[in-house]
Amino acid sequence: FPLSAGLEMQALLRGGLQQAASCSSAFMLNAPGMTLLSIETSFNMLQRRWASKKAGGSSKNGRTSLPKMLGVKKLGGHDVIPGNIIVRQRGTRVRPGDNVGCGRDHTLWALTAGIVKFKWCTITKQNTVEVVPHAKYGDWCLHKALEARARLKVDAAMGMLGNAKFAYSFLPKEERLAALAKVKEAGEKVKTRAEKKGVVLRGAAPACEELEWAAQAQA
Repeated sequence: FPLSAGLEMQALLRGGLQQAASCSSAFMLNAPGMTLLSIETSFNMLQRRWASKKAGGSSKNGRTSLPKMLGVKKLGGHDVIPGNIIVRQRGTRVRPGDNVGCGRDHTLWALTAGIVKFKWCTITKQNTVEVVPHAKYGDWCLHKALEARARLKVDAAMGMLGNAKFAYSFLPKEERLAALAKVKEAGEKVKTRAEKKGVVLRGAAPACEELEWAAQAQA
């Protein structure tokens, strides 16, 4: 081991960087490929303190917040009572319509009893939800059933009559019996037109047992 190299290490340990550089320059410059810049770089690397522990990775799921339970709670055609939550959302992706309230966290709930109905609003270009009263919703379904009957869509007409019966079932007894009589009459019209036009009717007409029970009770 050369004496000049030993002197260099002793000077470096004592912290005399300038003295070490002057003592070792003659020795290190004689070595092949060594320059003053490489000597200075080597000294800087010796003085630098390197990390002694591996850095830990970041985590994306280190939270303990509870779920917010967002989404649609009542679908179209579902029966609701006042206070039922229809949609939980962030922002007004679904706008409140008739008989629907909106909270400060954009939660939509029913203001009256009725049937949930979603529709696309052509003015705001957004989905809108409203609560239609039972009698009004039943009349709308009955009207759509007669329109489907006129276009020979008898299965769709029977489905709308079933929806009308469901809506009418929430009415008081006297109004319910009168409405079910209209549903039964519309079902007979649909079957008559299907037989007349030779259209196969796959679905059955909605059964109105309550009308038969009322007739038997009167007899």
